Amino acid sequence: MTMTKPLMAVLASIFVSACATSPMATPSWLSDPGDGVVASCGFNIKGRYYQEECARTRAREQLAARRGVTVNSESVLKERVHNDRSSVTLTKETQEEVAAVTIRARERGSWYDAQRDLFYVWMEEH
Repeated sequence: MTMTKPLMAVLASIFVSACATSPMATPSWLSDPGDGVVASCGFNIKGRYYQEECARTRAREQLAARRGVTVNSESVLKERVHNDRSSVTLTKETQEEVAAVTIRARERGSWYDAQRDLFYVWMEEH
């Protein structure tokens, strides 16, 4: 009978430590990207791939803006509901004014915040 108490204590401590695992830590570059930029994008109706590409596009636009490239970007999301059916249309238009400037970017890191459903990307000029 005295053996079961220590065994139960060990099992209880294992259970408590397993439940206490913390979510993945926020990367340091999120608050301090150095010479780079950090961009994010939330939910995308087309899925995770498009969410990631949205963040990458935003990061490239930020890098371009640093070099004097004028970037105008407009997104229009339309939802139509008729009876019990709905449809969603997303239209994005980007206009850039470039004067012989080439911008090369490389992705330094990415992070998905599952709690907020946000995808972050860290890019630097290459």
